[in-house]
Amino acid sequence: MGDYNTNQDGGCEEVLQGTVLIAGGGPVGLLLARVLSFYGVRSILFERNKTTTSWPKMDLTNARSMELFRKIGLADDLRRQGVPPHLDQHVLISSGLSVKEPLTRWDLPGVDKFRQLIEEVNDGSQPREPWQRMSQAIFERWLRAICDRDPLIDLHYGWRVDNVQETDDHVRTIVVNCDTGVTKTYVTDFVAGCDGASSKVRRSLQIPIDGGPIPACALLVHFKSRDLQRLHKQGRFWHIFFLQPHGGFGAAIIAQDEVETFTVHLFLPLDVDTDKIESKDAVYRALGGIYDDFHIEIDEILVRSVWRPNIAITRTWHGPHHRIFLAGDAAHQNIPTGGYGMNMGIGDAFDLGWKLAAVINGNDGKGLLTSYELERRPVAMRNVEHSGVHFKVHQDLEAIINGGDPKRVDATTEEGIALREKIHNHYQQHDGENKDLGIEMGYRYDSPVIIRDPGEREPPWDVRRFTPTTWPGSRAPSLFLSDGSAIYDKFGKHWTLLSFTATECGKDHMVHAALKQRLVLDVVDLSREDHARAIYEKPLVLIRPDQHVAWRAYSLENLETAMKILETVSGRVEDSPPIMKQQEHVACAFTSTSQTRSQVDEFSLERMGDFQR
Repeated sequence: MGDYNTNQDGGCEEVLQGTVLIAGGGPVGLLLARVLSFYGVRSILFERNKTTTSWPKMDLTNARSMELFRKIGLADDLRRQGVPPHLDQHVLISSGLSVKEPLTRWDLPGVDKFRQLIEEVNDGSQPREPWQRMSQAIFERWLRAICDRDPLIDLHYGWRVDNVQETDDHVRTIVVNCDTGVTKTYVTDFVAGCDGASSKVRRSLQIPIDGGPIPACALLVHFKSRDLQRLHKQGRFWHIFFLQPHGGFGAAIIAQDEVETFTVHLFLPLDVDTDKIESKDAVYRALGGIYDDFHIEIDEILVRSVWRPNIAITRTWHGPHHRIFLAGDAAHQNIPTGGYGMNMGIGDAFDLGWKLAAVINGNDGKGLLTSYELERRPVAMRNVEHSGVHFKVHQDLEAIINGGDPKRVDATTEEGIALREKIHNHYQQHDGENKDLGIEMGYRYDSPVIIRDPGEREPPWDVRRFTPTTWPGSRAPSLFLSDGSAIYDKFGKHWTLLSFTATECGKDHMVHAALKQRLVLDVVDLSREDHARAIYEKPLVLIRPDQHVAWRAYSLENLETAMKILETVSGRVEDSPPIMKQQEHVACAFTSTSQTRSQVDEFSLERMGDFQR
C-alpha cells in the first residue's frame, strides 16, 4: 500500500511527492500504474466499480501492444490467460448458419503461425510479438491481480473521482466512496484521467470532445454455449459477420475463448425497443442471418447491454499546467472494427507512463509531458478515422446486394453466383481489418523531442505494411541478429544508443553527455551485424524507452552537440520549436500530404460526419 495517512471522516490527503493519481481502473488505468511502477514511480488508483468488468469489450491485444507488454516483462504471462497459440482465428462472412458454407472468409493466423512468419521474414517489417486473443474481462482480472501485488500501486475500487482542480504545482482531486458517500481530497503532483468516455476528469477540465455516436445501436449478448456442432457449422471461427433481412450487414458473433464463451452484437435502428427483445432471441436472430432464427443450446446468459458506436476525439489531452492528462476512451472513441480502441489506450498508457516517470525521477525535462498530446493525438485521429473505414467495408454489403430479396446471394442461378463472387472480391480487396500493420505499428511521432535531419525526406508510408525505417519518430524495426537474438531484447530499460560501426563515429560523446546529464543510457555495439546495419540505415541510432527512434546520424562531432541532442530528446530544452511548426510534418492516414493540426482536425471531423450520417 502507498505510504500516506488516511482520514476516515474525510479531509485532505497529502500523498508522497511524485505519486500519480489515476482515475479509472480499466485496462488503461491499470497498465499506466504498472508502467509507472516499472520505472519506480508510485500511483494511487480509484475505480468506481467494485470489481473489474464483466463485459467482453476488447478481444484482441494487437502485435504492437504485445511488444509493449514484452518491454515490461508481462507478455508471456498475458498469453497464458488467452486463446491457445495453435488455434487460428478465421473471420467468416455469412448469410446465416442454416446455409452450408460462408459467403467468403479471411484466414488470419493464430499465434504459432504468426510467430513462424516473424521468424521467417527477418527484414524489419514484422512485429517482435504476435497478437493475442483475450476477452477484456479476463484481461482486467489478470492485470488487476498483478497490480494488487505491486507495493508501488495502491488500488481503491468502489471509489469514484468526482472532480479535479489543477494549479501550477499540484492537483486537488475529490473522490467519493460509492457505498458510504465519504468524500476525500487528495493532493498529488499529477493526475491521469483513464476514466472512460464519460470521463469526470475531462468534464472537470471542461475540455470539449468532437464527434459522437453514429445513428445505430447494437444489442450485445454475452453467453456460454457448448453447442459447438451447430455454432461451428460453417467452420471454427473468431468472428462471423452476418447479413440480415434488410439486405446488409447487421450482426456479428465473436468466439471469446474457443471453449464455450461467445458474444453476439445485433445492430438495430435507434427506434427499436430493445427491452422487448429476449437475449436468446437476439442470438438466434443474429445467427439466422437473412433466414429464420437459428437456434442453438445456450447454457447461460452472462451479461447484456445496448451500446452505440462512437467516433470522437477530445480537443486537448491535458490541463493548462500539464499536470492532468487524459488517456484511452477519455481522449478518443472509435467503432470497434479493427480493434483500435483498447490498443490505442495501451499505447497511451505506455507513452504517458514512461514520460511521467522520467520527469518525476528527475531524469528528463517537462518538455516530455508536452510531447504526450503532440505524439499520441495524431495517432488517435488516424486510427479513429480508420475504424470507420473498416466498418464501411461491412456497410457496403447493402449496396452490393442492391435491393430485392437478399436470399439471392445463395441461389444457384447466374445472378446468385455473380453476387457471391462480387461479395468475395469485395472482402478480399478490403481485408485490412486486423491486418493493416501500417496503422498498428507504422505511426511516426512528431514533436519537439524528436530530432530529424532537415535535409532528409520522410520515407513512404503504407497503411497496409510497416515500412522498416529509423526515420526519427518511427517505431524501430524489429529483427533477429546473427546469433538468433532479437534486437528489441538489446534495448535498455531507459534510453539506448545503437552503434553499427567499429570506427570512431563519436558515440563516446553521447556516453559522456548522458553521464553529465544523469540520463540512463545503454550503449549496444552492433558493429558486426551487417544485416541489421542495412535496415537501421545510420551508424548511430538513439532509441527511446518506448522503442521509437529519437535521433540518428552518421557521426557525432563533439560533446557539445551530444549535450544538445540529449537535452532536446529528453525534453529539457526550454526554447523548443513552436508546436504548430512541429505538427506540420505529422504522418497520418487522412491524406498523402503533410497537414497542420488544424487541417487534420477539419478533415477528421468531416469524415466523422460522413460516418454519423
